[in-house]
Amino acid sequence: MKELSMFNKNNMLGKLLFSMLLSTAANQVFAAPDPNFHIYLMFGQSNMEGAAPIENQDRVTNPRVKVMADLNCGNLGRTYGNWYVASPPLNRCYSGLGPGDYFGKNMADGMPSSITIGLVPAAVSGTPIELYQKSAPIGRNNQNLPTQFNGGYAWLLDMAKKAQQAGVIKGIIFHQGESDTSDPNWKNQVKEIVTDLRRDLGIGDVPFLAGELLYADYGSCCHWHNTEVRKLPGLINNAHVVSAMGLPGMDVYHFTTASYREFGRRYAQIMLDKIDRNSVVSSVSSSSARSLSSSSSTSSRISVSSRASSSATTSRSVSSSSRATSTGKCVYTITNDWGNGFTASIKITNTSATTLNGWSVSWNYTNATRVTNLWNGVVTGSNPYTTTHMDWNKTIQPGQSVEFGFQGTKPNGTAAVPAVTGNVCN
Repeated sequence: MKELSMFNKNNMLGKLLFSMLLSTAANQVFAAPDPNFHIYLMFGQSNMEGAAPIENQDRVTNPRVKVMADLNCGNLGRTYGNWYVASPPLNRCYSGLGPGDYFGKNMADGMPSSITIGLVPAAVSGTPIELYQKSAPIGRNNQNLPTQFNGGYAWLLDMAKKAQQAGVIKGIIFHQGESDTSDPNWKNQVKEIVTDLRRDLGIGDVPFLAGELLYADYGSCCHWHNTEVRKLPGLINNAHVVSAMGLPGMDVYHFTTASYREFGRRYAQIMLDKIDRNSVVSSVSSSSARSLSSSSSTSSRISVSSRASSSATTSRSVSSSSRATSTGKCVYTITNDWGNGFTASIKITNTSATTLNGWSVSWNYTNATRVTNLWNGVVTGSNPYTTTHMDWNKTIQPGQSVEFGFQGTKPNGTAAVPAVTGNVCN
Protein backbone atom coordinates (compact mmCIF):
# COMPACT_ATOMS: atom_id res chain seq x y z
CA MET A 1 0.00 0.00 0.00
CA LYS A 2 2.89 2.29 0.85
CA GLU A 3 4.43 1.67 -2.56
CA LEU A 4 1.04 2.32 -4.24
CA SER A 5 0.68 5.58 -2.35
CA MET A 6 4.15 6.66 -3.47
CA PHE A 7 3.26 5.69 -7.05
CA ASN A 8 0.10 7.80 -6.92
CA LYS A 9 2.02 10.76 -5.54
CA ASN A 10 4.71 10.44 -8.19
CA ASN A 11 2.04 10.09 -10.86
CA MET A 12 0.28 13.22 -9.65
CA LEU A 13 3.61 15.08 -9.54
CA GLY A 14 4.37 13.95 -13.07
CA LYS A 15 1.00 15.16 -14.29
CA LEU A 16 1.54 18.48 -12.55
CA LEU A 17 4.97 18.93 -14.12
CA PHE A 18 3.58 17.95 -17.53
CA SER A 19 0.79 20.48 -17.12
CA MET A 20 3.30 23.18 -16.19
CA LEU A 21 5.40 22.37 -19.25
CA LEU A 22 2.35 22.61 -21.49
CA SER A 23 1.43 25.95 -19.93
CA THR A 24 4.97 27.27 -20.44
CA ALA A 25 4.98 26.12 -24.05
CA ALA A 26 1.61 27.78 -24.63
CA ASN A 27 2.87 31.02 -23.15
CA GLN A 28 5.99 30.86 -25.34
CA VAL A 29 3.84 30.41 -28.44
CA PHE A 30 1.65 33.32 -27.33
CA ALA A 31 4.68 35.51 -26.77
CA ALA A 32 6.21 34.85 -30.18
CA PRO A 33 6.94 38.01 -32.22
CA ASP A 34 3.89 39.28 -34.08
CA PRO A 35 4.71 39.53 -37.82
CA ASN A 36 2.06 42.26 -38.10
CA PHE A 37 3.88 44.45 -35.57
CA HIS A 38 6.31 46.40 -37.77
CA ILE A 39 9.25 47.94 -35.91
CA TYR A 40 11.30 50.94 -37.07
CA LEU A 41 14.52 52.11 -35.41
CA MET A 42 15.09 55.87 -35.24
CA PHE A 43 18.43 57.42 -34.29
CA GLY A 44 20.50 60.55 -34.78
CA GLN A 45 20.81 63.89 -33.06
CA SER A 46 18.51 66.83 -32.25
CA ASN A 47 16.43 66.88 -35.43
CA MET A 48 15.55 63.22 -34.97
CA GLU A 49 15.10 63.71 -31.23
CA GLY A 50 12.59 66.48 -31.91
CA ALA A 51 13.20 70.18 -31.44
CA ALA A 52 10.05 72.04 -32.52
CA PRO A 53 7.06 73.13 -30.40
CA ILE A 54 4.32 70.50 -30.10
CA GLU A 55 0.89 71.79 -31.12
CA ASN A 56 -2.56 70.42 -30.29
CA GLN A 57 -2.96 68.69 -33.66
CA ASP A 58 0.28 66.79 -33.02
CA ARG A 59 -1.17 65.18 -29.90
CA VAL A 60 -3.86 63.33 -31.86
CA THR A 61 -2.87 59.67 -31.49
CA ASN A 62 -3.40 56.51 -33.50
CA PRO A 63 -3.72 53.32 -31.41
CA ARG A 64 -1.90 51.46 -34.20
CA VAL A 65 1.28 53.50 -33.62
CA LYS A 66 3.34 52.57 -30.54
CA VAL A 67 6.58 53.93 -29.13
CA MET A 68 9.11 52.23 -26.89
CA ALA A 69 10.27 54.35 -23.95
CA ASP A 70 13.99 55.10 -24.36
CA LEU A 71 14.32 56.38 -20.77
CA ASN A 72 12.38 56.28 -17.53
CA CYS A 73 10.19 59.37 -17.91
CA GLY A 74 8.06 60.01 -14.84
CA ASN A 75 6.54 63.12 -16.42
CA LEU A 76 5.19 60.97 -19.27
CA GLY A 77 4.38 57.89 -17.20
CA ARG A 78 6.84 55.81 -19.25
CA THR A 79 9.26 53.10 -18.12
CA TYR A 80 12.32 52.17 -20.17
CA GLY A 81 11.77 49.35 -22.65
CA ASN A 82 7.96 49.32 -22.45
CA TRP A 83 5.50 50.12 -25.24
CA TYR A 84 3.03 53.02 -25.21
CA VAL A 85 0.63 54.65 -27.67
CA ALA A 86 2.85 57.10 -29.57
CA SER A 87 2.44 60.74 -28.58
CA PRO A 88 5.08 63.47 -28.67
CA PRO A 89 7.69 63.68 -27.41
CA LEU A 90 8.69 60.28 -28.75
CA ASN A 91 12.36 60.65 -27.87
CA ARG A 92 13.47 61.11 -24.28
CA CYS A 93 11.34 62.97 -21.71
CA TYR A 94 11.25 66.67 -22.59
CA SER A 95 11.93 66.92 -26.34
CA GLY A 96 9.77 68.49 -29.04
CA LEU A 97 8.22 67.35 -32.29
CA GLY A 98 10.44 65.49 -34.74
CA PRO A 99 10.04 63.60 -38.02
CA GLY A 100 9.34 60.30 -36.25
CA ASP A 101 5.89 61.45 -35.11
CA TYR A 102 4.42 61.85 -38.59
CA PHE A 103 6.55 59.05 -40.01
CA GLY A 104 4.70 56.67 -37.69
CA LYS A 105 1.27 58.12 -38.46
CA ASN A 106 1.81 58.01 -42.22
CA MET A 107 3.21 54.47 -42.06
CA ALA A 108 0.05 53.35 -40.26
CA ASP A 109 -2.14 55.16 -42.79
CA GLY A 110 -0.26 53.56 -45.68
CA MET A 111 -0.51 49.98 -44.38
CA PRO A 112 -3.47 47.59 -43.87
CA SER A 113 -5.43 47.98 -40.65
CA SER A 114 -3.98 44.66 -39.45
CA ILE A 115 -0.53 46.28 -39.16
CA THR A 116 0.69 48.06 -36.03
CA ILE A 117 3.70 50.37 -36.21
CA GLY A 118 6.33 50.33 -33.45
CA LEU A 119 8.86 53.15 -33.12
CA VAL A 120 12.16 52.65 -31.27
CA PRO A 121 13.80 56.06 -30.68
CA ALA A 122 17.44 56.56 -29.70
CA ALA A 123 18.31 60.14 -30.62
CA VAL A 124 20.53 62.50 -28.63
CA SER A 125 20.77 66.24 -29.21
CA GLY A 126 24.17 67.56 -30.24
CA THR A 127 25.90 64.20 -30.42
CA PRO A 128 28.60 63.32 -32.95
CA ILE A 129 28.24 60.13 -34.94
CA GLU A 130 30.83 58.33 -32.75
CA LEU A 131 28.20 57.93 -30.00
CA TYR A 132 26.55 55.22 -32.12
CA GLN A 133 29.65 53.28 -33.08
CA LYS A 134 29.75 49.78 -31.61
CA SER A 135 33.27 50.26 -30.24
CA ALA A 136 32.00 53.24 -28.17
CA PRO A 137 35.05 55.43 -28.97
CA ILE A 138 33.61 58.37 -27.02
CA GLY A 139 31.72 56.31 -24.44
CA ARG A 140 28.55 57.92 -23.15
CA ASN A 141 29.83 61.39 -24.13
CA ASN A 142 28.27 62.80 -20.91
CA GLN A 143 24.81 62.12 -22.33
CA ASN A 144 21.69 61.10 -20.44
CA LEU A 145 21.62 57.42 -21.39
CA PRO A 146 20.44 54.56 -19.17
CA THR A 147 23.33 53.90 -16.80
CA GLN A 148 23.86 50.27 -17.85
CA PHE A 149 25.14 51.22 -21.32
CA ASN A 150 28.63 52.38 -22.29
CA GLY A 151 27.45 54.20 -25.41
CA GLY A 152 24.64 54.86 -27.85
CA TYR A 153 25.10 51.67 -29.84
CA ALA A 154 24.58 49.37 -26.84
CA TRP A 155 21.53 51.44 -25.85
CA LEU A 156 19.94 51.24 -29.31
CA LEU A 157 20.80 47.55 -29.68
CA ASP A 158 19.20 46.70 -26.34
CA MET A 159 15.94 48.42 -27.27
CA ALA A 160 15.97 46.84 -30.73
CA LYS A 161 16.34 43.36 -29.23
CA LYS A 162 13.49 44.06 -26.81
CA ALA A 163 11.41 45.18 -29.79
CA GLN A 164 12.20 41.95 -31.65
CA GLN A 165 10.52 40.02 -28.86
CA ALA A 166 7.27 41.71 -29.86
CA GLY A 167 7.54 42.30 -33.60
CA VAL A 168 9.68 42.43 -36.75
CA ILE A 169 12.18 45.18 -37.55
CA LYS A 170 11.31 46.48 -41.01
CA GLY A 171 13.54 49.54 -41.40
CA ILE A 172 15.75 52.26 -39.93
CA ILE A 173 15.36 56.04 -40.16
CA PHE A 174 18.25 58.37 -39.40
CA HIS A 175 18.98 62.10 -39.18
CA GLN A 176 22.39 63.27 -38.04
CA GLY A 177 25.38 65.25 -39.27
CA GLU A 178 25.23 68.77 -37.87
CA SER A 179 27.97 67.84 -35.39
CA ASP A 180 30.08 66.28 -38.15
CA THR A 181 29.56 68.79 -40.96
CA SER A 182 31.75 68.12 -44.01
CA ASP A 183 33.76 65.38 -42.26
CA PRO A 184 34.67 63.05 -45.16
CA ASN A 185 34.91 60.05 -42.80
CA TRP A 186 31.35 60.51 -41.50
CA LYS A 187 29.75 58.47 -44.27
CA ASN A 188 32.09 55.54 -43.53
CA GLN A 189 31.19 55.67 -39.84
CA VAL A 190 27.48 55.61 -40.73
CA LYS A 191 28.09 52.60 -42.97
CA GLU A 192 29.89 50.82 -40.11
CA ILE A 193 27.00 51.47 -37.71
CA VAL A 194 24.34 50.27 -40.15
CA THR A 195 26.38 47.17 -41.01
CA ASP A 196 26.82 46.32 -37.31
CA LEU A 197 23.12 46.84 -36.53
CA ARG A 198 21.94 44.72 -39.44
CA ARG A 199 24.33 41.91 -38.52
CA ASP A 200 23.80 41.98 -34.73
CA LEU A 201 20.02 42.02 -35.13
CA GLY A 202 19.89 39.57 -38.04
CA ILE A 203 17.60 41.86 -40.05
CA GLY A 204 19.27 41.66 -43.46
CA ASP A 205 19.40 44.73 -45.67
CA VAL A 206 16.27 46.43 -44.35
CA PRO A 207 15.79 49.93 -45.78
CA PHE A 208 17.98 52.64 -44.25
CA LEU A 209 16.68 56.18 -44.77
CA ALA A 210 18.91 59.21 -44.13
CA GLY A 211 17.40 62.68 -44.08
CA GLU A 212 19.07 65.76 -45.48
CA LEU A 213 20.03 68.69 -43.26
CA LEU A 214 18.42 72.12 -43.41
CA TYR A 215 19.05 73.79 -46.77
CA ALA A 216 21.12 76.95 -47.31
CA ASP A 217 17.95 78.81 -48.35
CA TYR A 218 16.99 78.95 -44.66
CA GLY A 219 20.32 80.15 -43.25
CA SER A 220 21.49 76.65 -42.31
CA CYS A 221 24.73 76.15 -40.44
CA CYS A 222 25.43 72.81 -42.02
CA HIS A 223 23.93 72.53 -45.50
CA TRP A 224 27.34 71.60 -46.95
CA HIS A 225 26.98 68.23 -45.24
CA ASN A 226 24.17 67.22 -47.59
CA THR A 227 26.87 66.35 -50.10
CA GLU A 228 28.01 63.63 -47.70
CA VAL A 229 24.45 62.49 -46.96
CA ARG A 230 23.82 61.96 -50.68
CA LYS A 231 26.80 59.61 -50.90
CA LEU A 232 25.28 57.08 -48.47
CA PRO A 233 23.24 55.16 -51.10
CA GLY A 234 26.51 54.45 -52.88
CA LEU A 235 28.06 52.94 -49.77
CA ILE A 236 25.17 51.17 -48.02
CA ASN A 237 22.89 48.60 -49.62
CA ASN A 238 19.23 49.65 -49.70
CA ALA A 239 20.01 53.14 -48.39
CA HIS A 240 17.96 56.12 -49.54
CA VAL A 241 18.06 59.88 -49.08
CA VAL A 242 15.04 61.82 -47.79
CA SER A 243 14.98 65.33 -49.22
CA ALA A 244 14.74 68.43 -47.02
CA MET A 245 14.13 70.70 -49.99
CA GLY A 246 11.56 73.39 -49.28
CA LEU A 247 11.43 72.72 -45.54
CA PRO A 248 12.00 75.95 -43.55
CA GLY A 249 13.93 76.08 -40.29
CA MET A 250 13.23 77.76 -36.97
CA ASP A 251 16.97 78.39 -36.42
CA VAL A 252 20.22 77.50 -38.18
CA TYR A 253 20.01 73.84 -37.06
CA HIS A 254 16.38 72.81 -36.70
CA PHE A 255 13.25 72.57 -38.79
CA THR A 256 9.89 74.16 -37.92
CA THR A 257 6.93 72.20 -36.57
CA ALA A 258 5.27 72.21 -40.00
CA SER A 259 8.52 71.10 -41.62
CA TYR A 260 8.83 68.12 -39.27
CA ARG A 261 5.32 67.02 -40.21
CA GLU A 262 6.20 67.09 -43.89
CA PHE A 263 9.63 65.56 -43.30
CA GLY A 264 8.05 62.62 -41.49
CA ARG A 265 5.64 62.14 -44.38
CA ARG A 266 8.55 62.06 -46.83
CA TYR A 267 10.34 59.43 -44.76
CA ALA A 268 7.14 57.36 -44.80
CA GLN A 269 6.60 57.75 -48.54
CA ILE A 270 9.99 56.24 -49.27
CA MET A 271 9.75 53.54 -46.58
CA LEU A 272 6.33 52.41 -47.83
CA ASP A 273 7.85 51.92 -51.26
CA LYS A 274 10.93 50.05 -50.03
CA ILE A 275 9.82 47.76 -47.19
CA ASP A 276 9.38 44.01 -47.49
CA ARG A 277 5.67 43.35 -47.00
CA ASN A 278 5.98 39.55 -47.02
CA SER A 279 5.55 39.25 -43.25
CA VAL A 280 1.92 40.36 -43.39
CA VAL A 281 0.06 37.19 -42.35
CA SER A 282 -3.52 38.44 -42.40
CA SER A 283 -5.49 38.40 -45.64
CA VAL A 284 -5.89 41.91 -47.02
CA SER A 285 -7.10 43.29 -50.31
CA SER A 286 -4.66 44.85 -52.69
CA SER A 287 -6.45 48.18 -52.33
CA SER A 288 -5.90 48.25 -48.58
CA ALA A 289 -2.22 47.35 -48.89
CA ARG A 290 -1.41 50.54 -50.72
CA SER A 291 1.38 53.00 -50.27
CA LEU A 292 0.69 56.72 -50.00
CA SER A 293 1.05 57.07 -53.73
CA SER A 294 2.97 55.18 -56.35
CA SER A 295 3.95 58.47 -57.95
CA SER A 296 5.44 59.71 -54.69
CA SER A 297 8.00 56.95 -54.26
CA THR A 298 11.61 57.74 -54.89
CA SER A 299 13.60 56.16 -57.65
CA SER A 300 15.34 52.85 -57.20
CA ARG A 301 18.89 53.69 -56.21
CA ILE A 302 21.58 52.04 -58.31
CA SER A 303 24.80 51.27 -56.44
CA VAL A 304 27.30 54.09 -56.81
CA SER A 305 30.80 52.83 -57.51
CA SER A 306 32.44 56.18 -58.17
CA ARG A 307 34.10 58.10 -55.34
CA ALA A 308 35.05 61.75 -55.13
CA SER A 309 38.60 62.02 -53.86
CA SER A 310 39.46 65.44 -55.16
CA SER A 311 36.76 67.43 -56.90
CA ALA A 312 36.61 70.62 -58.87
CA THR A 313 33.22 72.27 -58.41
CA THR A 314 31.80 73.76 -61.56
CA SER A 315 28.65 75.58 -62.51
CA ARG A 316 28.08 74.77 -66.17
CA SER A 317 24.50 74.64 -67.35
CA VAL A 318 22.26 74.53 -70.39
CA SER A 319 18.63 75.64 -70.40
CA SER A 320 15.59 74.75 -72.45
CA SER A 321 13.72 78.04 -72.67
CA SER A 322 9.99 78.46 -72.62
CA ARG A 323 8.28 78.33 -75.97
CA ALA A 324 4.71 79.20 -76.94
CA THR A 325 3.57 75.63 -76.27
CA SER A 326 5.53 75.16 -73.03
CA THR A 327 4.99 76.53 -69.55
CA GLY A 328 8.46 76.82 -68.09
CA LYS A 329 12.22 76.68 -68.31
CA CYS A 330 14.47 73.75 -67.43
CA VAL A 331 18.15 74.17 -66.56
CA TYR A 332 20.65 71.29 -66.37
CA THR A 333 23.63 72.27 -64.17
CA ILE A 334 26.83 70.36 -63.38
CA THR A 335 27.41 70.93 -59.66
CA ASN A 336 30.52 68.78 -59.23
CA ASP A 337 32.87 67.16 -61.74
CA TRP A 338 35.75 64.79 -60.98
CA GLY A 339 37.55 62.00 -62.84
CA ASN A 340 34.92 59.42 -63.74
CA GLY A 341 32.14 60.92 -61.66
CA PHE A 342 29.86 63.94 -61.40
CA THR A 343 26.80 65.38 -59.71
CA ALA A 344 24.22 67.52 -61.46
CA SER A 345 20.80 69.08 -60.98
CA ILE A 346 17.84 70.00 -63.13
CA LYS A 347 15.88 73.09 -62.09
CA ILE A 348 12.35 73.63 -63.41
CA THR A 349 10.93 77.16 -63.26
CA ASN A 350 7.30 77.98 -63.95
CA THR A 351 7.42 80.98 -66.30
CA SER A 352 3.67 81.01 -66.93
CA ALA A 353 0.89 82.82 -65.08
CA THR A 354 -0.82 79.61 -63.97
CA THR A 355 0.07 76.89 -61.47
CA LEU A 356 1.78 73.77 -62.81
CA ASN A 357 0.29 70.57 -61.38
CA GLY A 358 2.77 67.81 -62.16
CA TRP A 359 5.87 67.74 -64.30
CA SER A 360 8.05 65.34 -66.25
CA VAL A 361 11.43 65.94 -67.91
CA SER A 362 13.76 63.80 -70.00
CA TRP A 363 17.38 63.90 -71.14
CA ASN A 364 19.80 61.71 -73.03
CA TYR A 365 23.60 61.30 -73.03
CA THR A 366 25.41 60.73 -76.31
CA ASN A 367 28.42 59.13 -74.60
CA ALA A 368 28.88 56.55 -71.78
CA THR A 369 27.61 58.89 -69.04
CA ARG A 370 25.09 57.16 -66.77
CA VAL A 371 23.00 58.19 -63.72
CA THR A 372 23.63 56.05 -60.63
CA ASN A 373 21.64 57.81 -57.88
CA LEU A 374 18.85 60.41 -57.97
CA TRP A 375 16.93 62.34 -55.29
CA ASN A 376 13.80 64.53 -55.17
CA GLY A 377 12.21 62.78 -58.15
CA VAL A 378 11.10 59.44 -59.59
CA VAL A 379 13.37 58.24 -62.38
CA THR A 380 12.62 55.68 -65.10
CA GLY A 381 14.61 54.48 -68.06
CA SER A 382 18.31 54.17 -68.63
CA ASN A 383 19.51 56.70 -71.20
CA PRO A 384 17.26 58.32 -72.11
CA TYR A 385 16.15 59.11 -68.56
CA THR A 386 12.78 60.48 -67.51
CA THR A 387 12.12 61.98 -64.09
CA THR A 388 8.68 62.87 -62.77
CA HIS A 389 7.54 64.71 -59.69
CA MET A 390 7.07 63.32 -56.21
CA ASP A 391 3.88 64.06 -54.31
CA TRP A 392 5.39 66.91 -52.32
CA ASN A 393 7.02 68.77 -55.25
CA LYS A 394 4.48 68.23 -58.03
CA THR A 395 3.00 71.76 -57.81
CA ILE A 396 4.98 74.76 -59.07
CA GLN A 397 3.47 78.19 -58.53
CA PRO A 398 4.03 80.98 -61.12
CA GLY A 399 7.57 82.29 -60.83
CA GLN A 400 8.62 79.44 -58.50
CA SER A 401 11.03 76.54 -59.11
CA VAL A 402 11.67 72.95 -58.07
CA GLU A 403 14.95 71.13 -58.42
CA PHE A 404 16.13 67.53 -58.30
CA GLY A 405 19.67 66.19 -58.24
CA PHE A 406 21.60 63.11 -59.24
CA GLN A 407 25.02 61.49 -59.25
CA GLY A 408 26.59 59.54 -62.10
CA THR A 409 29.58 58.02 -63.81
CA LYS A 410 31.18 59.32 -67.01
CA PRO A 411 34.25 58.97 -69.23
CA ASN A 412 37.33 60.98 -68.27
CA GLY A 413 37.07 64.61 -69.19
CA THR A 414 34.45 67.29 -68.81
CA ALA A 415 30.97 66.11 -67.84
CA ALA A 416 28.38 66.28 -70.62
CA VAL A 417 25.52 68.80 -70.42
CA PRO A 418 22.58 67.47 -72.45
CA ALA A 419 19.41 69.30 -73.46
CA VAL A 420 16.35 68.76 -71.29
CA THR A 421 12.89 68.20 -72.75
CA GLY A 422 9.49 67.62 -71.21
CA ASN A 423 5.95 68.83 -70.70
CA VAL A 424 7.21 71.95 -68.92
CA CYS A 425 10.24 72.75 -71.08
CA ASN A 426 9.44 71.21 -74.42
